[in-house]
Amino acid sequence: MLNQRHQIAQSIANELLPAEQDVDQAIVRNARLTIAVVEGRKAARLPLDAGQEGLSLVAHANARLVEARGYLAGAHVAFRKTQSEVGLDCFNYGDVEECPPPSGRAIVAAVRAA
Repeated sequence: MLNQRHQIAQSIANELLPAEQDVDQAIVRNARLTIAVVEGRKAARLPLDAGQEGLSLVAHANARLVEARGYLAGAHVAFRKTQSEVGLDCFNYGDVEECPPPSGRAIVAAVRAA
């Protein structure tokens, strides 16, 4: 039974860690898009309102990406708690850094860092 739990936990970690990395990369990509829009308007000598609707939508998308990042950080904390509850504390599932603390502070810290 422990081996089965370990295999299941490993499969979850194999998806969670890349999802965390993907959302970070999406935030970076979206920030670059924001810069391209602003600098492109300036380089083309267009009025300030040129592309404003699209820029606003990009900004909203970025806010949602940051929110998603916080949710993933929260999920990581929840899964770490579950790992302990099912007796898998002795296993490491590939975190590059230390796991988030087992409190809501991880979500706030994730949003502040973004």
